[in-house]
Amino acid sequence: MKFVIEPSQVLAGDFPTDLESLSEELERLASIIGEAGKAVVALTVASSEMIKNLNASYRGMDEPTDVLSFPLWEERGVFAPPSGWDALPLGDVVVSPEIVRQNAKRENIGYNSEMARMIIHGVLHLIGFDHDTKERYEEMWTIQESILDKYSERARTKGGLMTE
Repeated sequence: MKFVIEPSQVLAGDFPTDLESLSEELERLASIIGEAGKAVVALTVASSEMIKNLNASYRGMDEPTDVLSFPLWEERGVFAPPSGWDALPLGDVVVSPEIVRQNAKRENIGYNSEMARMIIHGVLHLIGFDHDTKERYEEMWTIQESILDKYSERARTKGGLMTE
């Protein structure tokens, strides 16, 4: 299965340098996504004000956040995609580079690494993962960090893309 991240708004320097490699690592989720030959995620960059407005409108939280996900195939917290599609759009992931940069600084990690983490986190929400209970939190974080570790290792072998 091919996994495609399609940036819908590109601002220079705001995405991890290698979205293609991140997409390849996300292909590990194929068993969850199902039989589609291709899974597509729309990725949007938003200002902190824009993501604050989205967060207020859709989650009732009047504050900016780092990432929001808008899944297409979630029914009562369960990922339920249609079958028989060659290409399956999963939904939208919206990230705020300003908030991601603040997170990275607070956690003393590279911006690109934190941006990759937020994209992975958003994609996991698109396919039914959540962190509303301790068990679900642990499952989601284990998968998220495993994908991030593989992506980070790939980036290091390509020339240290995760250090910015």
